[in-house]
Amino acid sequence: MNPIKRMMCLAVLLTASTLQAADTTPINPNQAPIIQGQGGTGITINDIRNFQIDQNTIIREDGVVVSAARGQGGTGFKVRYRIGDDVNPSITNGTIDEIDLINTHKGPVTSLDPFRIFNVDAQITANTFFDDNLTFADINIGDELKLSGFVDANSSLLVSRVEADDDPLTEWKLSGYVSGLTATEFNIQNQVVVIGGVVPNDCDTGLTNGEFVEIEATPDAMFMAGSPLTTVTKIECKPEGIVTLPGDVIPVALEGLVDFEDIEMNNLFTIAGQQINVSGTTVYINGEVDDIVVGAKVEVEGLMNTTTSIIDALKVKFKEVRFKFEEPVLPADVSPGQSIQLYGRTILSTPQLRDEDGIMGSGLGVETQVEVRGYADSDGNLYATRVRERGNPDATDVSADGQITAINDPLIEVFGITVDTSTSVFFDINNMPITATDFFNQIAVGTEVEVENAVVNEMTNVISGGIIRIDEDDDFTFIGTTEAGTTEGLGVGTITGAADLIFADSFD
Repeated sequence: MNPIKRMMCLAVLLTASTLQAADTTPINPNQAPIIQGQGGTGITINDIRNFQIDQNTIIREDGVVVSAARGQGGTGFKVRYRIGDDVNPSITNGTIDEIDLINTHKGPVTSLDPFRIFNVDAQITANTFFDDNLTFADINIGDELKLSGFVDANSSLLVSRVEADDDPLTEWKLSGYVSGLTATEFNIQNQVVVIGGVVPNDCDTGLTNGEFVEIEATPDAMFMAGSPLTTVTKIECKPEGIVTLPGDVIPVALEGLVDFEDIEMNNLFTIAGQQINVSGTTVYINGEVDDIVVGAKVEVEGLMNTTTSIIDALKVKFKEVRFKFEEPVLPADVSPGQSIQLYGRTILSTPQLRDEDGIMGSGLGVETQVEVRGYADSDGNLYATRVRERGNPDATDVSADGQITAINDPLIEVFGITVDTSTSVFFDINNMPITATDFFNQIAVGTEVEVENAVVNEMTNVISGGIIRIDEDDDFTFIGTTEAGTTEGLGVGTITGAADLIFADSFD
């Protein structure tokens, strides 16, 4: 038995693989007959999408059909799913036709700090689900894990699920974007992959740099940190976005990491290369349009033109609550490669970090005005996704945008940072001026605010004055009608609810 499993297992991080049409043909002659959905109360995806399962639902894990019990116990799995013609316009209800549970990585842990599987960085937060009550403290270098989650443009992994099998893995798996391609090898982030005699599958123009691939390999008992992967048995090009037959406009829900943005000029960004258009009517939840930066994890709800594959976004929901801090930062406040401190709060580095000015990579030589954008996990830990210089230090022009975590009029806290509002100017969600009394009547713990043009006491880290705006209401549900001719809804997301099974063995 895997030593981790003895201590209570870790659950799986996954990436997307293209759904095939429902098929009851065994994948190989030795495979057991296809098992279809066993019935039950359904599956919850991304907290708000409550889908039903019936006797016709096909549930797969990495392309192989599994029982409904596996799907309904799949909390934390990244999934690709297809909803039937009873899908509602907001893609929050309907019956699942087929769903694929995706393990993005299956293989050995090579480092704990930073955490790595193979030679690939993987970010674990308080939002990561550990299967069978395993904890991070139970993991050792050399343990084999199955991880599910989202791969960024640099092929680092944001882990949503960790799992360990009872028995040693019979197959390893690695997912990411090809770089450094030669005739004999390529890289997935820091992992060298030796092609050997393997002919890549489904790569229309051949294997190229920037192609997203899934790699299978035979386990290698000699593999360790820094080793090339030499036992490859399969390389397959896999589109990470939502793909379906052309000729329709359908509702979709796509979760992933932003890999490109051009909001200011062209009102668009991409997830896994898939273009998403935003407009003045797009609603933002847990953040704002300026938080759409490379590395941010979002879920987009909208309508996709299946001919162009372009999605027009109705909602953009940041999967973790976002923050933006700006203030003077001293060289001693930076621990290169580890963390940075603003307002006395420690903000951790991540594999998804954009650090154009090298602040987190190399540190600071002198006190500098620094802006940090990032997110908070469910335990209140802060993670940076972008750090950049903002000129000379100016304690009279600081900002702290994020969620209110405490209120004691005239004080509020934004992620634990004290703001004295006694001399502040207030605006409501419609950007209309309001009184201090109105402001405190309209906020609660959890309300998102923007504190701008304020002053910080660098000894106490207390912010005062400035302009405080209440961010738009997050309680938004798009009400509309499904496009004429729509026969399905498609999505990529994360299972967040494990429903109780009604039928253990069959659907009656």
